[in-house]
Amino acid sequence: MAEISFTDKNKIAEIINTSNRLKYIILFTYKISLEDIISVRVDGDNFEVDVNTETEMFRFKTKGLDSVIMKDVETGILQLTFDPALAQGIYNIVDEYL
Repeated sequence: MAEISFTDKNKIAEIINTSNRLKYIILFTYKISLEDIISVRVDGDNFEVDVNTETEMFRFKTKGLDSVIMKDVETGILQLTFDPALAQGIYNIVDEYL
């Protein structure tokens, strides 16, 4: 597979809206508005989605069917998180946008 980056605001919103769980984490956990996102990178080789703002990058990388490596809100360190809904959402995004 490949990877592709999207910078169009409408396409970014479409990608984020593909997964309700991803959208919730971005908007409410990380407190990032969709307008602040400048690009989304979808990587099919590693089954990951990177969400970029002007100042930060948030990586969501699947590990199996039920866990995702993502940034901890308090420490800012990447950690393995049990979240089957998010893992499935990442797989769906990779499948749909590559």
